[in-house]
Amino acid sequence: GLAQALHFGIQLWDRQFHALDAVSELDSADRALRGLIEQMDPGGRIEMSDIDGTARTLRFTTRLPEAAAALPTRRAEVMLLVDRLHRLILRWTPSPHVAPLVPAVPVETVLLSAVDHIAISYRSAAPAAGWEADWQSPIPPLLVRIHIAFAPADPRIWPDIVAAPMRERGGG
Repeated sequence: GLAQALHFGIQLWDRQFHALDAVSELDSADRALRGLIEQMDPGGRIEMSDIDGTARTLRFTTRLPEAAAALPTRRAEVMLLVDRLHRLILRWTPSPHVAPLVPAVPVETVLLSAVDHIAISYRSAAPAAGWEADWQSPIPPLLVRIHIAFAPADPRIWPDIVAAPMRERGGG
C-alpha cells in the first residue's frame, strides 16, 4: 500500500510540475510580447519607424527590456512569427539611430514551442473601426491582439494577448 501511495504521489507531483512549467512558459511569452508591443516606437518628427503587420507576422521597432542594458542600444527592430518548426520566434536586430558600419546579424529567440500558428489583429483609433488583419503604417495601432493557437493535440490554452502600443513619445 505504501509503495502504491508513493508511486501515486510521485505521478501527481510530476503532472503538477509539468502543468506549472507549461503555464510559466506561456506567462513568460505573454509578458515579453506585451512589453515589446507597449514599447513599440511611435517614431518622431525626424524619423518614422514602419510597422508592418499581417495576420501571421508583425515587424516593428521597440525598446528591449532592462535586461538588455548591456547592449550598445536597447532599440531593436523585431519580427514576431511562427517558423516551419512550429516555434513562436522573436527575430530581432539592434537598431541604433545611426547606420552601422557592419550590418547586424538577426538574433532568433524561441518564445514557445509546438505552436500551430498565431493570429494577429490590429485596432485602429478610428471610432467606428473594428479589428483589422493588416497594419502598414508608421503610426502604431490603438491595440494589438495576438491569438496563439497550439497543435490540435496540445492541451495548452491561453487567452488572447491584447496590448496597447505607445502612441506618442514622452516630452523630455
